[in-house]
Amino acid sequence: MARLSDWMNLGRSTLESLTTNDMTGFYVREWPETKRMLIAEHRAALELDGQPVRRFIRTCSAMLYGLAKRLAPHRRVLFALSFIAFFFCLASLFTRMKDPPFWTFVEAAATFFVVTLLLAMELLDKIKFRDELELARDLQADLIPKTMPRTEQLDIAAYNHIANTVGGDIYDFVPLPDGRMAVLFGDASGHGMAAGLVMAVAHAAFRTQLDIDASPAAIIASLNRILCRTGGPRSFFACCYVLIETDGTFSATVAGHPPILHIGRDGRVLSRVGRGAYPLGVKMGLDWPEEHGTLARGERLLLHSDGLTEARSANDREFGDAYVDAIVSWAPDASPTALVDSIVGEWSQFTGGKPAEDDVSIAVIARTVSS
Repeated sequence: MARLSDWMNLGRSTLESLTTNDMTGFYVREWPETKRMLIAEHRAALELDGQPVRRFIRTCSAMLYGLAKRLAPHRRVLFALSFIAFFFCLASLFTRMKDPPFWTFVEAAATFFVVTLLLAMELLDKIKFRDELELARDLQADLIPKTMPRTEQLDIAAYNHIANTVGGDIYDFVPLPDGRMAVLFGDASGHGMAAGLVMAVAHAAFRTQLDIDASPAAIIASLNRILCRTGGPRSFFACCYVLIETDGTFSATVAGHPPILHIGRDGRVLSRVGRGAYPLGVKMGLDWPEEHGTLARGERLLLHSDGLTEARSANDREFGDAYVDAIVSWAPDASPTALVDSIVGEWSQFTGGKPAEDDVSIAVIARTVSS
């Protein structure tokens, strides 16, 4: 429970931080903006009303309507009940008084409306912030490819699910002019807007560097340098970068990300590419090992974010790496799309509809049998 000293400290800090500009801004900017948004639906009719008193009453009604309309249905019910209960209690109190002063009733009602107005201002601020988040989400969604590139050598499928309005996972598959395939699969630290900004910076740096040098060493060094310069102390980016040659050989670098699974034609995990390195954006001058392998005909590479393996069921069991290995082995001949769908289905069933605590991304890259 908050102690008296807590309230006193809060009051002191409020008075110390309050400025004349705050009060002026409230009257000049915040109040007109709140009123404009709440009465927007009825503004034309209100402007045509020439009687000041009636227009004032109708304006108050329009503002209450605008506030109630922006509430969720269950909160709308509670708001209506509290509104009715307040005036019922006020009327009951005044009926017990022998000579109830009219202005006391007006003052109580005005106090109620002022508190309601302050709540409306907070609500509208949250709505504007939500709209900005939705815009950021749409911009982020445009960075993640909707359709996967398909070449004569490779078949690709991917899935992305964000835990919050804005996610931090990213994947990109870029066919290069010489026939190679460049793959970036990453996960920005944290959630929400901050993670989305890190992801956007990493994606832009990746696309820019591809035009200069697509080798893993160059890509990883460029991303780390830019993230260290632009990100904050907690703006890390865990990622995998894979460069696949036309003959199926590949070079890969993994930076603080779950390893890439190299899956054989029989569904067994042949190897796990990458382990234990730092994510990007931690420190300038770090090096990440480059690993090499060959993707034979019919073999696949599976990439996933830690949101998949760290997902928990209703009884707090972890999805885990072993479960992913098992799912992969169930259908050795499954196409990349079918394998991704299978993993997503098992993950959804495992969590039982529980809201995801972290972004979940999955990608499967298969070398076609006829390549």
